Amino acid sequence: MARIKLQKVGDYEWIVPRNAKPCMKTDAIIFADEYLLEKMESDLTLEQAANVACLPGIMLYSYVMPDGHQGYGFPIGGVAGFDAEEGVISPGGVGYDINCGVRILRTNLSVDDVKDKLKELVETIFRNVPSGVGSIGQLKLSFRNLD
Repeated sequence: MARIKLQKVGDYEWIVPRNAKPCMKTDAIIFADEYLLEKMESDLTLEQAANVACLPGIMLYSYVMPDGHQGYGFPIGGVAGFDAEEGVISPGGVGYDINCGVRILRTNLSVDDVKDKLKELVETIFRNVPSGVGSIGQLKLSFRNLD
């Protein structure tokens, strides 16, 4: 695999330019110091960040936070937003093992609709969304269901 060339933006910000791979629709932005970046370069983190930038409907950028490391498609510590109509929703993008406290939810509610009930909403989601390896939920999906 060819090494991905990075552009240094600042002491803690790097860019994988959209021309790094023909399929990239946007840049990938990496937040890391030299030490963390070296670790990301030693596995598939940067390649995975570039792959996320290839996904349909990606908005703005594919990001990797300082805790980034190789994942199962998305890098762990990867962040990306996608257009609601043209984009994708990927369980691998939000994590499915330890859950990392990340949630994905699409709703037609506005901030004004929920702002007075945020605490109750978060507690209800936490109570009803299984997390952690081996957690048991009411909905069971096979790999085939994820296609």
